Order: sequence, then structure tokens, then C-alpha cells
Amino acid sequence: MFIILSQKIDTESSYSDEVFSTYHYPSRYKNQIHEGDTFVYYQGNRYVKDQRYYFGTGTIGRISSADEENYYAELCNVSRFERTVPIYLPAGKYVEQLGFETVRKSPTPPWQSSIRPLSVDAYQYILANAGGLIPIQTASVEIMKDDLKQLIRSFYLENNNDAILKIKDLSAQIADAIFKSGKDSND
Repeated sequence: MFIILSQKIDTESSYSDEVFSTYHYPSRYKNQIHEGDTFVYYQGNRYVKDQRYYFGTGTIGRISSADEENYYAELCNVSRFERTVPIYLPAGKYVEQLGFETVRKSPTPPWQSSIRPLSVDAYQYILANAGGLIPIQTASVEIMKDDLKQLIRSFYLENNNDAILKIKDLSAQIADAIFKSGKDSND
């Protein structure tokens, strides 16, 4: 199944999403998202028309919940679009109106829904206008640790001063991943 995931990137969100990594959603959507679904990211802003677009895609991985009220979907095989795709068709209608009858009754998309079905026609249109997919690497903590060891060796043993900035960035990524996994196990 193809779905839309609303993801605020130009404004603040009250959910603890990690773009291209984890999607946090309330229990009311638990029957609308399933492991294996293909998603398209949608950024919507009701006040600023230029901030309404599609910007990435991927697959829903493992879904978990510690309290039956908050759910977390792991995002796999994620890619950012080379260019954002406006929600409007050149003729003035919405992209999500393409093939709408295969996923809902009304031609108007339910914009207020954070997760909503997407037709195959709309999905294909979005991908055709995205200009290409840029894969997002989602490395495990163990892989990142190994990479960090190599960078530290390069810095100390090979006097590679350029490695220090990579060490800083990678250390922050590892810290974020450890914090996230600790938070998940404590929830």
C-alpha cells in the first residue's frame, strides 16, 4: 500500500519524529500504516503555500509502541527527492486527486490527516517529478562506531587533521542514536 506521511520540516512539530529515520504517530492512525507500506513524505503548511510539497520516500519498517497511545515506525530504504514536488498539478488540481477513487471516496485529499492513503497514479506522478532519488544512509550504531575508530586512527596515526570534523559529526550521530535507543527501551 502507498501512504502519505505528513512531516513538518519547515515548522515545529509536537511529535518526536526523526526525519528519514522514525515516524511518531498517535494510536488513531494505527490501522492506516503497516510494515512494508511505501510512503511519501509530505510537508504542509496551511499558511504558506510554498511550503506544501512532497520531499522523500521509503518503506515502513518495524512498528512499535510502549503505551498503546504513541506509535513509532522505523523508516527503511529512505531517499530524499532531488527536488521537491509541489502538491498542485499544473492544471490547478492536487496531485493526490490522481486515481483518488482507488483509495477514497472524495477527490479532495483529507489534508488534516497525518497519514493517508495514496494512489499508485499519484505515487508515480510524484516520483516522475522528483528529479531522482538521493538515498539517505541509516547506519547502525555498531557500523558508525567502526567508522569512528577508523577516523580516529586516521587523525592520530596519519596526522589527518581533516578527520577531526568528521569525528565530531559522527560522534554526534552516535550520541543521538544511543539516546534514541535508550529512550525507546525506557518508554
